[in-house]
Amino acid sequence: MSTTPGAHVAVLAVGATGHLLPVLDVITELRERGHRVTCFAPDVAAPSARRAGADVVTYESTLVTRPSSSVPPGDFAVWLPFVLLAEAAAVVPQVLPVLRGDVPDVLLYDRAAHPAGRALAQLLDRPAVALFPSFAQGPAWSLAAATGQTSVLDPAHPAFTALQDQLDQFCARWGVERGTVRDLAEAREQCSIAFLPRWFQWNGDEFGTDHHFVGPCLGSRLGAGPAGHERLVYVSAGTAAAEPETVRSLVRSAAAAAPEHRVLVSTGGFPVAALPKVPDRVEVHEHVDQLAALAQADLFVTHAGMGSVMEALWFAVPMVCAPRTSEQHLVAARVEALGLGVRLPDDCDPSGNEGVARMRDLAHDPTIRERLRAASATVRAAGGRRAAADAVEAALASDHDEARA
Repeated sequence: MSTTPGAHVAVLAVGATGHLLPVLDVITELRERGHRVTCFAPDVAAPSARRAGADVVTYESTLVTRPSSSVPPGDFAVWLPFVLLAEAAAVVPQVLPVLRGDVPDVLLYDRAAHPAGRALAQLLDRPAVALFPSFAQGPAWSLAAATGQTSVLDPAHPAFTALQDQLDQFCARWGVERGTVRDLAEAREQCSIAFLPRWFQWNGDEFGTDHHFVGPCLGSRLGAGPAGHERLVYVSAGTAAAEPETVRSLVRSAAAAAPEHRVLVSTGGFPVAALPKVPDRVEVHEHVDQLAALAQADLFVTHAGMGSVMEALWFAVPMVCAPRTSEQHLVAARVEALGLGVRLPDDCDPSGNEGVARMRDLAHDPTIRERLRAASATVRAAGGRRAAADAVEAALASDHDEARA
């Protein structure tokens, strides 16, 4: 462990883009403050972590792309905890020997890596910080309760016992204290960082000071800004399991709703050729510099991932939300509840009359622009990577104080 003012910070990251991006900015800030950072990450995330300034140790991940949007949300909610627990069982034996040879002062871990992060922190007897790329969860608010799903959190659910049994086996294998299914779902930790403002969090005022709501961490990716502003509609279906038919429908509606705008489309990774012939003013790419696009956009058509929504709010861009997952539906609902955009109903064809009308109305609504300017100021004032690094240093200081007591 470090005995110098510059601490050794270990980070257990996952490869999903929305989870990784804010963590990279925090790594950069910690390095600039003189801390040494070791990032444990799958191969796909390693180059980005190195550019952020971390020493990188790669691990072999078992995670796969989520099922298509045709999978019912309830089924996905059951499937995911088992997958994350299996990932923890695979990751801990890869990471633990390295950490024992170079024990960190504090461990940061993505909430999706909670079983592994909690076990590693106990085995090393080090403080830990859980990182939430989307809504924080706990007694004040949970995804399962908010969606009203029959959840594996419910002991009456047929998968509850199997999940708890596997969690018990994992904890026994490593000799750590028993965790519960609810601990797993809420990623409970003594200190947590959520990459959104408290104002945007459902029931945000009911979360304690152990939850640090720092907003988006964009500093490392923000450019100087565009020289001018163009009439642009930006369409993105995200980077996880975007489907061509979904994107086709969104593109058609965006083009119809804003006939005088250029339409820029990010497919999220599937081939551009999967889309049919598009009008000349529609430009399609597999990947787009999203911050550069949002800096110029008049309207953002989005899947409502938390990272994308925070970036849109940074630039005060109104949103048309077409969510797919349960979590995205709740992000979209929050956008709509705060008057910052609209959510397309599940039964709404985006390219139909209702979808086009919603987009057209939003693009020409002057009152939403005022709300977005205020929201942008709130998002930018949340602190970002500096506030996140402050929270990490506070956890370090608290641990040092306890060690001296």
